Amino acid sequence: MTKASVAMPVYNSASFLKEALESIFAQTFTDFEVIAVDDRSTDNSLEVLRSFSDPRLRVIPLEQNLGHPGATQTAFDMARSKYILRCDADDIHHPERFARQIAFMDANPRVGASGCSLELFGEDTGIRRHPSHDHECRARMMFSSPVPDCASIIRREVLIKHHIGYGPDSPRTGSDWLFMLDLAAVSELANLEDVLLQYRRGEQNISGRDRSQDIRWKLVRTVLQRFGLEGTSKEVDLHLSCTHVLDQCPPDLVHEVHDFLMRMEEVNRDREICPQQTFKKEVGWWWDRFFFSVANAQWRSAWAYIRLNRGLSPDRWSYLSKVRLAKMLGLNK
Repeated sequence: MTKASVAMPVYNSASFLKEALESIFAQTFTDFEVIAVDDRSTDNSLEVLRSFSDPRLRVIPLEQNLGHPGATQTAFDMARSKYILRCDADDIHHPERFARQIAFMDANPRVGASGCSLELFGEDTGIRRHPSHDHECRARMMFSSPVPDCASIIRREVLIKHHIGYGPDSPRTGSDWLFMLDLAAVSELANLEDVLLQYRRGEQNISGRDRSQDIRWKLVRTVLQRFGLEGTSKEVDLHLSCTHVLDQCPPDLVHEVHDFLMRMEEVNRDREICPQQTFKKEVGWWWDRFFFSVANAQWRSAWAYIRLNRGLSPDRWSYLSKVRLAKMLGLNK
């Protein structure tokens, strides 16, 4: 039996699939199998998969399109290894990714799933980091998925013991967030700081193919309800407002987002999700990020944020001044 199974859902990824698979088969850790599930692709993804002769590759063509969650679960069901490594069909993997992640999981038996930092390329660039320790992951999970699905390694016995996975009702977008919430209920989560994956950004991403506000709205409502909130329309809208950069941000919304984040602190205090100091730091991170929504809004919104924030750091004052000047000159229309 191999030590790790790679779960790779594939849908219309022919342009990137060869490069992704080559980076997988170039891993320094070699004791793995690849379960590539073709989700009824309409391009030649299946032909690309079948062009590889590496005996570690198993190609599973589905008879009907199940979406990312269904194709991923198909791979999970066929896995027989100790660990499941999630790989998407359009990303590029650092040669040491498998070795470092497996070593970390071997050394931390209480961790059910972990990830790593990502290097974005394509339409966006930069480094995307995730919370390192379990208590930081628990603080993050009230706002977004704490472990990047595309770079995750999962302890398979935890899935089996607690019947965790993707079901037929899993949303096609964002289901990995709910999946990580299920794992967090029975195990620890973590992330390596190492950048071990090049994450391709573009229209081929699920987030690019399906930007339905309705799906995102329902997902956030489900998450809020899991943490004991009602998941009212107002709560969901405020959650989305503080986790996404907005085009419009009136002064009243600044106060409402601030109050919502304080309410989230109360939820954490009541439910003891993570240490309060850790959660306050997480809330501060989202409030700090919300600054970019108010910076380009009307002055009243910016001043509302400044008063609630009790001032701004010098670099934020500089940023705000540049944005306001550009707005006055009509350079940011």
